Amino acid sequence: MAKEYVFGVDLGGTEIKFGLFRLEKELEKELERTLIGKWSVKTNKTSNGEKVISQIAEETEKKAKEKGIDKNSVYGIGLCVPGPVDKYGLVRGCVNLGWGYKKAAEELQNITGVKCAVLNDADAAGLGEAVYGSGRKYKNIVMATIGTGIGGAVIYNGKVLSGSRGNAGEIGHFKVNINETEKCTCGKCGCLEQYASARGILNYAKENLKNYSSSLLNDISNFTVKDMAQCAQKGDELCTAAFDTAGKYIGLGLSYMAGAFDPDVFVIGGGVSNAGDVILKPVKEYFDLYSFNTESETEILPAVLGNDAGIYGACEYVMQKEDWKK
Repeated sequence: MAKEYVFGVDLGGTEIKFGLFRLEKELEKELERTLIGKWSVKTNKTSNGEKVISQIAEETEKKAKEKGIDKNSVYGIGLCVPGPVDKYGLVRGCVNLGWGYKKAAEELQNITGVKCAVLNDADAAGLGEAVYGSGRKYKNIVMATIGTGIGGAVIYNGKVLSGSRGNAGEIGHFKVNINETEKCTCGKCGCLEQYASARGILNYAKENLKNYSSSLLNDISNFTVKDMAQCAQKGDELCTAAFDTAGKYIGLGLSYMAGAFDPDVFVIGGGVSNAGDVILKPVKEYFDLYSFNTESETEILPAVLGNDAGIYGACEYVMQKEDWKK
């Protein structure tokens, strides 16, 4: 039976996003992947996440049955997770799921009877953008996802460069302030994530609001980064300063990545990127300031796949498994 379908699964601490892709051409040739269905469910984190794998299996099997898809026609399941994955496919901990080391792909394959592959969620988003999104015209990209935290991915010649322990591209935990004494969620101090994530941007505003009596934020209870972006677009000085500070640290982090990988392009994704030029403009300005020599010529583009980047990247990761085609 021909292998016609792939599932892409993006596992998060709050929800699990699923994508069902149809393969339009023979496996030995360049393939077209068409997203024919997507859905999400709340992540079952009870018992330290022990039910998550069976939950994913149930959802994919249910969708296959709904679509009349025989298990033998599914080429594979790609799963991206919020934690490092080493070169052997071992998940090396997912704190917000309660996982320690876990052979997630092996467990899922044992339940479903379908080949499975696992990668980090930021790597999946980067691969998705590299193949289907903003980076599709380039071979080498570095992606930074700016959300509640900050993740990163390096795509080299169209393939994920994850490193021996799955930590390549972890831009969010670059030390950008050696004088910081407050601890990051990782336990270290002075990480990029402390200043430029959504949490960092909000903290900046809350800590400095008392100095900006005319700020529009004074009239908004429980303001969000989205509120701040809208205020910055109206010229609010505090919000502009908050995004400028975040942009400074992101630009610094990208300059380190440029020195290490010299990519064709940087892609900026995650919820904070929705602020548009409010954040992207200072990122580019500070990157140009801090980068070495011709590195400043590197383009910085916004991501375009949004919340679908992970499922696209998980699907693509499956299709790149050369040993599966033997």
